[in-house]
Amino acid sequence: MKKTLWTLVMLSLSVVGCGRGVEADNAEDADESAVVSSAESALTAELSDEVAQPMSTTPEQMAMSAAARVGTRFKPAGCATQTQNGATVTYTLTNCTGPYGLVKVTGVLTAVYSRATGGGVNVVITGTGVKANNATIDINSTVVATQANGVKKAVVTINGSGTGPRGGTLTRSGSYTITFDTVAECLTIDGTWQTGTARLGASTVVSGYKRCKGECPTAGGTIVHTSAKNEVVTLTYDGSAAAKWAVAGGRSGTVTLQCGAN
Repeated sequence: MKKTLWTLVMLSLSVVGCGRGVEADNAEDADESAVVSSAESALTAELSDEVAQPMSTTPEQMAMSAAARVGTRFKPAGCATQTQNGATVTYTLTNCTGPYGLVKVTGVLTAVYSRATGGGVNVVITGTGVKANNATIDINSTVVATQANGVKKAVVTINGSGTGPRGGTLTRSGSYTITFDTVAECLTIDGTWQTGTARLGASTVVSGYKRCKGECPTAGGTIVHTSAKNEVVTLTYDGSAAAKWAVAGGRSGTVTLQCGAN
């Protein structure tokens, strides 16, 4: 009887130990890719915010304006330097703090400016090993920024990689749309990208993922993450420091988020 009871207890513990399993790993991968994209979004927001420039503004003038503006947006003074050559600006950041919750930003970014079809601003941004918000990002993005009725948006096409706050390394290719709240310093991300991690490859669909300066993702955002083995996990955010995950069949759990003031 005692042996049987002990066997049942050990079996129960083994089930609990495995309960985190693949689903929680997938959920962490999904959140990790969103965190990297959020940091990337904040950087691209700063480097492409020339949408108020008149249509007559040349790419060289946009580059000059961006270089002057970005230098005043990062703190402490002098942490960001810029070198302009025609329509190209090279930004060197050293442990900078900036808008949209950017902290501990270090690295070199190159931005090439042009006028997008329809009057927006087109910026090709590249950078290797850029550190921001406890993530490390290799950026290779094309950003098309627009403004209508006071709302700023940017469509970002990505083909880069990154390491998130948990240490998970991933590659990303696809596109997403950023909506900016410049007053509250919030970013909302909607998009789809393919993700490769050390564990698996995946398709990630992000809807309403909103993150404000110094805060965890707000309530209402979701991520649907499909692994290379076609395992689907849905991650939902409620504004707290934990996100809920669920899979078909009723299994569910939570993932602790790397968020809040960094």
